[in-house]
This record gives sequence, C-alpha cells and structure tokens, in this order.
Amino acid sequence: MMNYHDSVPSTCRCRRRELGFTLQEMMVVITVIAMMVAIGYPMLWRSQVRARLLGEVKLVQQAAMVARVNAVKHSRRVALKILEDDARQQGGLIVAWVDDNADGLLTGGEQLIGQWIVKQGYFLSPDGDNDFLKLAGSDTARGVVFLPNGTTIANVSGAIGVGQGGVEVQDEFLNRIRLLIQGGSGTITQEMWDPFEEEWSDESRFWRY
Repeated sequence: MMNYHDSVPSTCRCRRRELGFTLQEMMVVITVIAMMVAIGYPMLWRSQVRARLLGEVKLVQQAAMVARVNAVKHSRRVALKILEDDARQQGGLIVAWVDDNADGLLTGGEQLIGQWIVKQGYFLSPDGDNDFLKLAGSDTARGVVFLPNGTTIANVSGAIGVGQGGVEVQDEFLNRIRLLIQGGSGTITQEMWDPFEEEWSDESRFWRY
C-alpha cells in the first residue's frame, strides 16, 4: 500500500517571497515623490501669488460695480471711496454709500451700501495720469460718484462723463495692476505694468515672484 504525504517533498518546495517593499524600492518611490514636489511646488506657489493679487483687484472691481448698480436700481446718487488720499497706502477700506446730500461724506442718516477690505500686504496707489475725483466734503478722500441715471464722475476734474480715474493694486513682488473707471459709462478696464517695456499693457502676463 502506497503512502501519500500531505506536504510537498522537500525537493519541490518553493521558498515563499516575503511581502513588502525592499529598501531599494522605497528609495525609488521617495525619489520620485521628491522630484514631483520639487517641480510642482514652485508652480503652485506662483499660481497662488497670481490668484491673491487678482483677488484684491477683483475686490475693487466688485465695489465699483455694486455701487453703480445701486445708483441705477434705486435712482439715487452713490459715492464710492477708494483711496484715503492721493498717496500710496497699504491695504485699505473701500466704502460705498447713498450720498443723498452730495457732500461726499457718509453721515448718520445715509444708507451704507457696502464695505470692502483690501488686505495688508497689498498696496493701493493713485494712478498719476488718471487721478480719481476728490470727494466733496472730504479733505483727502478720493473715489467715484455714480449718478441716478448711471452716469459716472470719476476724474479729478469733477466733470460729468469726462475723463477717467485710476487706482493701482500692487503686491510685495512689485506686480502692478491698475483699474481705470471711465467717466460717463463707468466702464472698468484692467491693465498690467510691463517692467520690460515700462508701460501699461492689457495682457496680464508680466509676473514677478
């Protein structure tokens, strides 16, 4: 009678490989991850720099659009203060209100439309070629007035529907974007400073990091 063994004869046994990574395999994986981080992080960081500055620019645009919409919708005179004065400032508070008495001041009885805060670390500066209107009743504040019919007073001359006012938004890397608000239509255009040609451009591609 033949005997059968439950186990495989020693001559046919195969040594089972232990599960897991070898040190060499782990080093390859770590190297690949390090390369991905080295390539991807600078790109991510640069995109964040761009997004943050553009976010502050959009904040100023939003303030102007909200102020104008309210002037037209409610047929009332709306003032928008963008700059504290005609000098460069870090951060700042942009304020829009219904200026019923046309004195350029937010008084207790007038309706506050909105407030927008430009973060510290970002700078607002007047555009020297296109100074904003000096708000009546204030010694220093600069901004824009929207009339009930939607017409805009933006330029330092104070003429209705004539000229334009501008503000520059700048970050710590000296990236500069300016917004121009057109007198009359209230149209907003955006331009970026080209440090190579030393001129304003409608292309937003001249970034510094």
